[in-house]
Amino acid sequence: MKFKQDEADAFETGVAIKRKLQQAALAMVQEKVDDLNDQIAALHEASQSETKSSAGDKYETGRESINQSRSLLEIQLSLIGQWRNKLKKIRIGSISQVSEGALIELSGALIWVAVPLGKLELEGREIQLVSENSPLIQVLVSKREGEGAVFRGQQIEILKIW
Repeated sequence: MKFKQDEADAFETGVAIKRKLQQAALAMVQEKVDDLNDQIAALHEASQSETKSSAGDKYETGRESINQSRSLLEIQLSLIGQWRNKLKKIRIGSISQVSEGALIELSGALIWVAVPLGKLELEGREIQLVSENSPLIQVLVSKREGEGAVFRGQQIEILKIW
């Protein structure tokens, strides 16, 4: 298959943008991991410094509260680890329809179907990172450039997919 020059340039641009997005998203994930680890360490330190008082119930309640907080943080850490693994394996090459790994341009919005990290700014453009389970992507899944759908009462058209 022979590409026209602008198609080849667009392909390279889309792949380059997705590589940069992948690196930026992995950096965001690492920041979240570091933050969660810091919080877990602080809870561990707090549990070590908790002293047993004559009011045993108060001590047990405080310790249980710390354990519950640590459990929640460990669940979040596990989820973030799954996101990191997904980001490392995500398809970076050109994609012709809305699916995981697709960078989608809608009127006024860029969306990367990867992990639900929210907004990320890259080269002066805001890009929304969402999972393939997001309501918008569920409406657009398998659609191609030029196709559209109605989402929350609004007509949406896919301008470009990389």
